[in-house]
Amino acid sequence: MKKYALLLVDDEIANLHKLQRTLMNQYDVLAACSGEEALALLRNHRVDAIIADQKMPNMTGVQLLEASQRDYPDLVRIVLTGYTEVEDLIAAINTGKVHKYLTKPWVPEDLLIVVREALEKLELQRENERLAAELKAANERLRAENTILRQEVEEALSKDIIYASPEMEGILRLLRRVTGTETTVLIQGETGTGKELIARYIHRESNRRDMIFIPVNCGAIPKDLVESEFFGHARGAFTGAAQDKKGFFEIAHGGTIFLDEIGEAPPELQVKLLRVIQEGEIMPVGYHQPRKVDVRIIASTNRDLKAEVEAGRFRQDLFFRINVFSVTIPPLRERRKDILPLADYFLKQFSVRLNRRVGWLQEDTRRLLEHYPWPGNVRELQNEIERLVLLAEPEKEIGPSLLSDYIHKRTRAFRRESASLKEAVQDLEADMIRAAMDRFRQNKSRTARALGISRQSLLDKLRRMGLSTP
Repeated sequence: MKKYALLLVDDEIANLHKLQRTLMNQYDVLAACSGEEALALLRNHRVDAIIADQKMPNMTGVQLLEASQRDYPDLVRIVLTGYTEVEDLIAAINTGKVHKYLTKPWVPEDLLIVVREALEKLELQRENERLAAELKAANERLRAENTILRQEVEEALSKDIIYASPEMEGILRLLRRVTGTETTVLIQGETGTGKELIARYIHRESNRRDMIFIPVNCGAIPKDLVESEFFGHARGAFTGAAQDKKGFFEIAHGGTIFLDEIGEAPPELQVKLLRVIQEGEIMPVGYHQPRKVDVRIIASTNRDLKAEVEAGRFRQDLFFRINVFSVTIPPLRERRKDILPLADYFLKQFSVRLNRRVGWLQEDTRRLLEHYPWPGNVRELQNEIERLVLLAEPEKEIGPSLLSDYIHKRTRAFRRESASLKEAVQDLEADMIRAAMDRFRQNKSRTARALGISRQSLLDKLRRMGLSTP
């Protein structure tokens, strides 16, 4: 059984000896004749409980216990007092300065019971704190492991940068010059162009490839949580801060942090980001000493940051700090040679992810995909291919009829601006057939009669258009 250490304090030697005789058989005992001597002993010895007489010269028992509470909060504090002083102890007990009191003259058996119960309570409190610390450590490990696992899954699904355009070849050639350095990179481009994929490519090709990659959307975190989420906080720093917490920068220590949409960062965050970049240190909420962090920063934005600086919405000094090396990812409509390779890649990806064995994209389907302007860029193309995989017949080729209506409309409008007479007639014919099929609820015989053609001719046209139906 663990043997606890007690510090006994009384200015009367006879009372001090009585305390020693009562407790020394069950506990390790230290003795002091004054509050000052007791504080000196505390600095040099491990103690679990203090038992002090209330009436002592220079420093009362409560004053001693109050002083010990500041530097040694994890102690049992017991006061021995006369009946006339009991009321004076109520406030001390309510504020936690004193755990227990025993009135004089005290009985040895009563004292032993009070001490034993107080130490049992102390041991329970210590065990709870130990379990809480272990749980906190386990949660932090789990959080880090989940982040790493998510990163590995995402990289497994989108490890390669799929492209066939000279524009992307030029960008990757440019990026290879900085991947092995610690240079801060700013990636610009419209929403959905693949800025995070480029950031992951930079990290994967860097000297930090074996460390963690933390993506953070600067505009997605509530303002009142920004400082805590990015830089962490101490236990008790604010209401609800039940334990210490590491922020994104501390979690990313040694690796890379990707500040997605940095143009949406609130002004308070911009100031602190500047300090991290300049000094390599953070100040968690509730702490008074900064902490050093070693992270590589990659930022992205879909905004014109120069215009944001001129409008006073983005700090100029922060812009200069992150704009050391900048690349702009062109929208998908400006690199059309990437559309079909990306479509084929997403088709394979979603076939596996959704466990659906689908066929290939028909030529007419590929032509429509290639001519659509894709205002939502790669992300919109990815969503459209996922939709096709869900709608397609197992192991059958995917015709254009499965494409979203807005793709047909936007593509026809685009084609008519530069189409030949033959192409324009084909588009008009396809529109009339679709409209008639809808009007007659996909009844081919009635549709053919309305259009003035044979049923077999309609079937041939539908097959060429990829509009055949069961």
